[in-house]
Amino acid sequence: MPAKADLWFIRLPDGRVLRARSTNVLRRHLKSGRIPWDSRIRHSTQEPWQRLDNADEFTDLLPKNGDAPTMELPPTTTMPRRSTVRAVLDELLTACDSSLQGTKLIAAGCTGLGIGIAFMVADAIARLLPDGTWLVFAGAGFVSVILFSACSSILTQMTALELSRFRRARFSEVRSGLLGAIVRLTVALGLSSGAIVGLMLALRWLAEDIALPDTALAALTAGRAIVEVGCWLLLGLVLLVLPPVLLIEEDSIIAGLRDWLTFVWRHLGRIYLYQAFAFALAAILALPLVASVLLTSFLTDSPYAFTMGCLLGGIAVTPVFAYLVVAQVFIYLNLRYEFLYSSRQR
Repeated sequence: MPAKADLWFIRLPDGRVLRARSTNVLRRHLKSGRIPWDSRIRHSTQEPWQRLDNADEFTDLLPKNGDAPTMELPPTTTMPRRSTVRAVLDELLTACDSSLQGTKLIAAGCTGLGIGIAFMVADAIARLLPDGTWLVFAGAGFVSVILFSACSSILTQMTALELSRFRRARFSEVRSGLLGAIVRLTVALGLSSGAIVGLMLALRWLAEDIALPDTALAALTAGRAIVEVGCWLLLGLVLLVLPPVLLIEEDSIIAGLRDWLTFVWRHLGRIYLYQAFAFALAAILALPLVASVLLTSFLTDSPYAFTMGCLLGGIAVTPVFAYLVVAQVFIYLNLRYEFLYSSRQR
């Protein structure tokens, strides 16, 4: 993604606000006729909108005969500043269409399979070394975070490219900076999720191992339960929302965590609305495959039922995982930049 200094916001005549990653990208769209000349532009949300022909960067592209080229974009709808339920559902269904692509499903499938194998191996080692069970599964969790970061990096960047260029992205377009993105996202997820999990474990230790009067213990237990509920919700927001914030803006780890916190604080209510509908659609996608895996594991009388469930379960959640990651890109771009892409005609 570009440096923020070269970022352009484009307000189309129909009211939609799009984002051009650089001056060169905007010039290319103007030449091709995808952006009409009666649009308005600005560098940041703090600047006023201005006409395209008033910007020195684009005056040499003005049509010579006075006829501005027409724009041909996919059919779309306009979302008002406050999200309506119908608009939210429409955008999330578009995200579902985007997630069901071969490259994205392969990446999500490999990730799910890898996570399943990691826990399958951890279970086998834990049977041999029962004293180190927690350490073994902690290692499997660390491997899962790395795999999750790799898949999130691929799907997030491919989806962002698709929405900025109005065409299907290729894996080769995100491959060059992929390793750096995976490292940054892994460290950011490890720091944030580790802090949240550490807080929950510390509260459990206080509630269980410290001798207190019954009244104080009851108050501490109730407070711990409330804080723990909030921690689980916060952990979900870290895993879902942090990848697009960090990767689309190309932030450093610290800057990404700060931007994530600011973004969640400003849009918490709308983020909750989006995530509620996103998980409802994800549950529909997951139901046939996950139900089959659970039924098979339940009816299998074998000591290796858990191992088999991990392996099959990792594959079963492939479409759900791909959809949730892709949907976060749509959610972030809409809430952060008022960017809406929909393939559905009203």
